Amino acid sequence: MAKSKKAKSLKGVHRVKKRFSGGGVREYHYAFRGGPKFWSSDSDVDEGGPEYALAFASVLRGRELLVRNVGRNTTRAVVERYLRSAHFVNLGQRTQDDYKKYISAFDQEFGEDPIAIFEEKEAVAEVREWKNRWAHSPKQYDYATSVVTRLLNWAMSEDASIRVYHHVNIARLYRSNRSDIVWLPEELRALRAVANDREKRVVIAASEGGLTPQDIGVLRKEHVQETPKGRRLFFRRTKTGKTVSIPATPALSDLNDTTPVGQEYLVVSLEGHKLTSERASGIFRDLKARANKAAAEDASLVHVREELRLSDLRGTVATELLRVGCSLNEIAVTMGWGLRHAANIIEKYAAVAPEVADEVLDKLNAQRKLRGE
Repeated sequence: MAKSKKAKSLKGVHRVKKRFSGGGVREYHYAFRGGPKFWSSDSDVDEGGPEYALAFASVLRGRELLVRNVGRNTTRAVVERYLRSAHFVNLGQRTQDDYKKYISAFDQEFGEDPIAIFEEKEAVAEVREWKNRWAHSPKQYDYATSVVTRLLNWAMSEDASIRVYHHVNIARLYRSNRSDIVWLPEELRALRAVANDREKRVVIAASEGGLTPQDIGVLRKEHVQETPKGRRLFFRRTKTGKTVSIPATPALSDLNDTTPVGQEYLVVSLEGHKLTSERASGIFRDLKARANKAAAEDASLVHVREELRLSDLRGTVATELLRVGCSLNEIAVTMGWGLRHAANIIEKYAAVAPEVADEVLDKLNAQRKLRGE
């Protein structure tokens, strides 16, 4: 009790308790809200003892600066500055929305704590405890890891609110290599056979243009442009902001020409509203289920593989471009990829089209030789 009384007599101490999923509790003491940490419950120093008081007194030498920066050095204040920074506002809208989901949760957990807690190695364990709310989804868990790392890196390198952080080189849980998963023409025909008109338009946009679930629902007539020999879809990708130039096949041109008068988007939801990425993926899942139900009742019909997703059509279209001999630059522009990323992706998909693998590698090597790589 004496120790507790002595601790309370030190005015201005900001106490932060962290509870762990295993039931443990750790307490940190800071010199005022936003001030530096001078004690933790796992240290050898007794709370309220002479060494404790000496540690607190040592940080009071900079009291004036601490008081002046109280509001600035909370985690919430740093988060708010990051959300206003060029590093965040110049991200694509989809990426901003994804980041905000995790940043908001991070702020709820750590917002009132001093940003200085992340200078301590122990904070890595606390962040891991926070991320465990997504333990059921390795992909979301890893996304939370990326967002926190980016935020702390900005806090150190741009905001100068921390001197160092230890949330680096965190092992990733999610591993996905779907480069060998492509749709077969007969599987796409099986989807179209059970689709209504609006569902068919979703299938066409994805299979003919290699569009992502996020991009299918943003296409307007203004994105369809005339070219010397035909038409193209020309727009910026929702996620990356990169420009894509997709040749309009007859099916894509028909998609534009048959858009009802007054309809804002070329492809809409089944109810006629703007199509979200989640609903687009859901439509594909529904079509696959209906196609496979029909195949179970009629052996002459094609069964669509369960592992196929709407997003795999990006790779399917890239593989088709590869097979017809398109150049690295042509594939990169069509898919909205950077040249280096396109080169890496093409090398993976070369395994899917073994008859052109040697030719592709020759072209890649020639391109790299020209670039002096």
